[in-house]
Amino acid sequence: MDAETKERLMTPGPPVEAPKLSPTIRLAALTRREENKVIEMRRKHAYRRCKDAMRLFSECSSNHTIAVVWKCSEIKGIMNECLRRANTVDDMDRARAIFIERKTRKLAEGKDKPRTLIG
Repeated sequence: MDAETKERLMTPGPPVEAPKLSPTIRLAALTRREENKVIEMRRKHAYRRCKDAMRLFSECSSNHTIAVVWKCSEIKGIMNECLRRANTVDDMDRARAIFIERKTRKLAEGKDKPRTLIG
């Protein structure tokens, strides 16, 4: 595999568009469960952005069972580098913004209830 092809595979696709949030919304106002949903959303976005590298690794690993460690190590490195580049702090902020925008829309539509303290 030539250097140009490797670099193309290591470069993730374009990031997901995120809505502009009001400055009054605090990004830290998520529960742990919601934060886990945001992390899962970020992973899915990264997988979509690196689908070519992941497809190559999947094809290589399906062709080699035990020898996958040796035969697919270069492709695995390319896939991991692409995923590393696709999982930045900015991507996490984008995923949070998307999650908060969806949550506020559900609250406005009455499909979700706001969190309240018991007391």
